[in-house]
Formats: sequence, C-alpha cells, structure tokens
Amino acid sequence: MATTTIGDLRFLLSRMNKFILIRMMLGVLAFNLSAKAQDAPSGLLCDLLTHPEQSLITDAKPDFGWIVNASHADEVQSAYQILVSSSPEKLAQGQGDLWDSGKVVSTQSINVNYAGNALQSSTSYWWKVRTWNKAGQPSAYSQPQRFNTGELNRVKSWPGESRWLQIPDAAGKPMWTFEDRSPVNYHPFAPVKMATNTDSSTFIDFGRAAFAALNLTLTWQPSNLATNQCTINIDVGEKNRGNAVEQKPGGGIIHARFQLTLQPGKHSYAVPIPRFVPHFPESQSLPKQIREVIPFRYCQVWPGTESVTVAGAEQLRLNIEFDDQASSFDSSSAALNQVYDLCKYSIKVNTFNGDYAGSQRERMLYEADSYIQQVSHYAIDREFAIARYSSANMIYHATWPTEWIPHTVFMAYADYLYTGNTKFISKYYDQLKPKTLIALAGDDGLISSRNDLQTPDFLKSIHYPHGKLRDIVDWPRGETDHFAFCPTNSVVNAFHYRALVLMEKIATALNKPDDITFYHQRAERVKAAFNENFYDAQRGIYVDGIGTKHASIHANFFPLAFGLVPPDRRTKVVEFIKSRGMACSVYPTIYLLEALYDAGEDRYALDLMTADTDRSWLNMIRAGSTVTTEAWDVKYKANEGWTHAWSTAPVQIIPRKIMGIEPLEPGFGKVLIKPRPGNLAKAKVLYPTIRGPISVEFDRGNKLDSFQLIVSIPANMTAEVALPVSRKSSRNVTCDGHPVPARVEGDYLLIDSIGSGKHIFSE
Repeated sequence: MATTTIGDLRFLLSRMNKFILIRMMLGVLAFNLSAKAQDAPSGLLCDLLTHPEQSLITDAKPDFGWIVNASHADEVQSAYQILVSSSPEKLAQGQGDLWDSGKVVSTQSINVNYAGNALQSSTSYWWKVRTWNKAGQPSAYSQPQRFNTGELNRVKSWPGESRWLQIPDAAGKPMWTFEDRSPVNYHPFAPVKMATNTDSSTFIDFGRAAFAALNLTLTWQPSNLATNQCTINIDVGEKNRGNAVEQKPGGGIIHARFQLTLQPGKHSYAVPIPRFVPHFPESQSLPKQIREVIPFRYCQVWPGTESVTVAGAEQLRLNIEFDDQASSFDSSSAALNQVYDLCKYSIKVNTFNGDYAGSQRERMLYEADSYIQQVSHYAIDREFAIARYSSANMIYHATWPTEWIPHTVFMAYADYLYTGNTKFISKYYDQLKPKTLIALAGDDGLISSRNDLQTPDFLKSIHYPHGKLRDIVDWPRGETDHFAFCPTNSVVNAFHYRALVLMEKIATALNKPDDITFYHQRAERVKAAFNENFYDAQRGIYVDGIGTKHASIHANFFPLAFGLVPPDRRTKVVEFIKSRGMACSVYPTIYLLEALYDAGEDRYALDLMTADTDRSWLNMIRAGSTVTTEAWDVKYKANEGWTHAWSTAPVQIIPRKIMGIEPLEPGFGKVLIKPRPGNLAKAKVLYPTIRGPISVEFDRGNKLDSFQLIVSIPANMTAEVALPVSRKSSRNVTCDGHPVPARVEGDYLLIDSIGSGKHIFSE
C-alpha cells in the first residue's frame, strides 16, 4: 500500500483549494464513521446462485439477495440500493447503467426482482448492493458480483432444461458450466496413506470415497531397455482388505480394474475410466467434455514384473462448489457427531452430476431421493439452485413408485419454504396439481393405484411414460415390515393427504383463494376417510389397508408424521412404533424421526440415530463406508451401493429437531428455536439459511438439571425461543442476564420476538 509523505501533502496543498480538500477529508471521515454502523452486505445471490459468475442465467429478470450484516444486535435493514452495470469499471465508479434502484425503503433482503433495462443474451453483468440499518445509517457497498446471461429466449425441450455450455472465467479462459445451476469441478486430494506390499503392488488410501477421477505419477524403469512401453493394472474400489483393494466387495460396492500404458521414466498419467453407460430410462451421463468418474477410496497399482514406483497420486473428487464452513455440529455424543459428519459428506459427494442423480448403478433422479437430498443439502450449505433444477427435472421425468409422485409437491414447497421465493411454485403450479394424485381418488376421497383411473391422460399429466404407477411403501420389498399391499392402502393415502396440505400452502402463497378452499376441504375429507377406514379402534393403531388387519410400522409413522393422527390416538400409535424398532429401510427414516420428535420422543429418536445395531448409521461406518449407503447392510439389499444420499436424514434432523431450528415463515424472516435434546448434555450447531447463518448451543450441566441456551441470529431475522423446562427450573428465564417474560407451553418456556445478534438464555 502506497503512503503519502509530508512532502507529497505539501505538494497537493500548493495546487488545490484547501477548503475543498478539507471538505473532501471530512466527507470521507463521515462516510467511514457511518459505514461502521453497519457492515457491507455479503453472501450475494443472483437467481439463488451463490456463484453466478460460474454459471449462466436464463431468466431475463433475475432475483437478487444478500446477507445483511450488522455491528449491533437487534438490527433490521430499513432500506437498500442495488446497482447493476455493464462493466466492473462502471460499477466501481457507482454507475448503475443497467439499473440503479435508488434508495428503496424496505426490509426485503432476499428475492428482489430485477427492474432495470432489458438484459441481453450471452452477456456478463456486475452488481452490488448497500443497505441502511434501522437508525438510517448506510453500509458500504458489497463486493461486486458478476452474473452471466445465457440464451434468454430459447425454446427448451422441457421447462427447466439446463444445458452444458462454455463461458469465459474471471481470467478470460474458457470454462464449461450449466445453465441455472452450479457447475461441477474437480477437487484434488492427496493420499492419507501409501504402502508397498510384498507382491510389489502399491496400495493407496485417499481417506474417503468420492465420485472421482484418478491421476498417478509413476516412474518406470524397463527391465528390457529395448522396450518403450508396458501395460499395468490399476484397481480402484470402495472397500479394502488390509493393504489391498477388495476385489470381491459384495453387493453393489465398487471394485474396478483399469489398464494403464506406461512410458519409460517418470510421467504423470490420467487413469482412463470408461464412460458410464446408462441402463435406466432417465439415467444421467456426464458431459463428454469432462473426464469420467467412479466412486472409490482406494487404489492399488500392480506393476507385474516391471519396476514401477508410485511418485504421486491424486484423487480428483467431482462435485459442485461447496462451503464446508457453512455448517457444523458437535455434541456430547461422539456417535451422533460421527453420524452427522458421515451424512454431511455424503451430500457433497452426491452432487457429482450437478443434480441429485445418485448411485453409480443408476445415476438417476428419483423424487423421494431428491427430496431427502434437497432438505439435507439446505441444512449444510447455503445452496439452492441444484435443488431447484432437480425439482424441475422430476416434474417432467416422473418415476414409477406411486408415493414418489407427491414428493414432487414436497420438493416444490421446500423450495418456497427455505427461500421465500415464489417463482418456482408459480411457474410450475399447474404441473404440481396432478402430482397430488387426486385423479386416483374414489367417492370417499381415498386414492388407489389399482383401479381403472390410471388413464393415459392421467399418466400424461404427471409426465410418466413408462407404464403404470406401483405402490412402493419402502424399498427394497423386504424392508416393508410385512406390509399388506391392498388396493387401497394407508401409506399411499398418507402421502396424498400431505400433498393436499402442501398444495393449500402453495395456493396461499400465490393468493389463489378458490384453490385454497378446495385443497383445504379436500384434505379434511381425506383425513376423515383415512381415520374411518384405516384406524383399528380395538388396538389403537392404523392398519396397512382396507381389507387387512395387518399393521406395519409404516402404516403408523407416516400418518403420525403427516398430521393424520388425532391427539387422543397418538399415545398408542407411538407405543406401537417404538415396539417395532428400526423396522424400515434407510429411506423413510426422515419421516420416522420427524414423527418421533414431534410426538415428544426425543430420547428414543436419538437412540435410533446413535444405535450400534446392523440397522444403523454407525453400521455403515463400521462396514467401512465413508458415505451413507443405499441400505442398512448388504444382507438387506443384495445390490446395495455405498454412495447414496437418500440415507442422510440425520444431517437435517439434528439441526431441525434436536437443535430445534425451523422457519416460522417462508424465507426465514422468523424462526423457531426449540431444542429437543433427548439425553444430550451439550450440543452446538451452525446452520445456514438464505438470510445468513444461525448458531445454537445448549449446555444442560453434568446432571442434566439446568439449561443454558446460546443463540446467534443474523440481522433481518427474529426468533421465537423455547427452553425445555429442566427438573430444578423455577420457570424464570433470563436473556443476556436480564429477566424476560416467558409463557409456559407444555414442557417449554417460550420467549417471543428475539432480535438478531448473540443472546444467552438461562433458567
């Protein structure tokens, strides 16, 4: 940084009006003092992309968002100003030649729609924003952000279609990217272990499995000087046996062998991995411009009779940009910490295709899988575009299970709930209606996939061209707790009911009063019919379907999770669920755990997440996987794979239910913080939201007889805080050392309207 000397200053003073100079200095001083009152905005979003400079936007009127930063507690944005420019130079000079919003008096810091001059296709733009705090003091401008437009008026094969295209990067070099979603990039990782075996093979451990490419630096000294090339074998895999890649790992666990041709001397090689061959109707293939990947953790180099030395190795993990610091969790339970870390990493690994197409076997999006991965992804990174693309994809590329279809509505509502943005639900509203499966309803309001209502028109309306829907309940079939598949079953209708409830919420967000009434009345009708037809009053539990007395765990936790069980019936239903243990696959654990936490079964739900049985997340780790697996164990699914994100429920359940962070309004303008600690003594979580990170920490003391809660709320957000009543509680609560009024609701003390900043609550 250049410095100004006394001589320089005298020189300036001799050539400038002293009065003007003093006014300029005072102005700079005044600006700096006011800027300190509120820090510059950060976390800029353009059309929900955190890195729009690496992507292409096809919306001619994109949305802007930012995190409001403040130096004081209880801060709220009172106004903002956005500048959009055609060049970084103009933006630096404060020229919003495309759009200068002026000072807009508003608390809105997310989903601000572009309102400037028309954007052009295939063009780069730059924008920045500043805000005013509640005292009327302005912040400095944010750092500039670049965004690129694609072909704005292109007719797409299906709405939401995203192509793989080339753009210049920040340095002007060509890079490949997607439209409207984050691109995938290779991230290099070095080995954590290398060992030479007695058979001359070299074993390499990269610490964790990932969808990755492989680079090796090898030195070959030919045994025959006349030989100028040789071919060796390279094994990669997800499982090891000592210092060797397991060649018969079982199930769908990966082992693959590749051949590599060497030249004499030391050279770096890109190990050739054959292109993935799709075997399913909607399987996703990587763009041809990038190297193929395969899931592996381990590598073994087989030199045969030749003298080959491994001088270096590199695992190139393929995934979208990911902020590992955006989320974290630590608690007094080492087991729970391991489960969280396993699930968090698993979400990252399964973005290798730039969407939620998972597993090496299929590389195909499924609605249920995508929904689970979507909400899990929201829990660990401030990233929304990949979920939005996957949601649009699933609307137009439906899969065969009946209950998967309503998951499309679940995904659309989650997009709105977590972003507060109505563009997606507005654009696809008419396509979401048939996804409730209302066309399969009989006179009583209940639906069935086994009647004559699966007409060609119905199947076309849900975009399913591959035959007829079939009820799934759980997968594989052996994980259904002996579910009795009747023509009209309780699980399918539980999903139908939940889809109707969410469609009412979506209609409310879009201000469609007639539809609000319709979906509300329809949901109430289904709820009444559900309880009339599936409830066994003698046992106090729900049966699998009309015409059977069999009651599975699924027939009970799905209704409990979706709000179909009246309060006076919950005790028996919960008792039955607990009597069955983990009698389901990994897929529906998101609903099982939600049902248990909402029913007040904190300790039992925590026990399930930290169990050490063969039906547990710890069993995945014990088996040797570093990514969540497709099933609890190979013995429960003969072809199970070791890289599957539909098993990541704990990573979202921990912040949402144990730490109690839930949005009270779409877009996280107001949140509920209501910890359900079970038998945890202490825990701390960092949870990303569209408005900024929330931190929650609790400490119950060694005897679990007190409760201290520390929360950090970002600016432009308020919270309702609920403290569980401890055994010695006098039901008096302090906030930052001062008594605060709290109302009693069940076993909780609730404090309303907590503003931004760090606050300490104690009983």
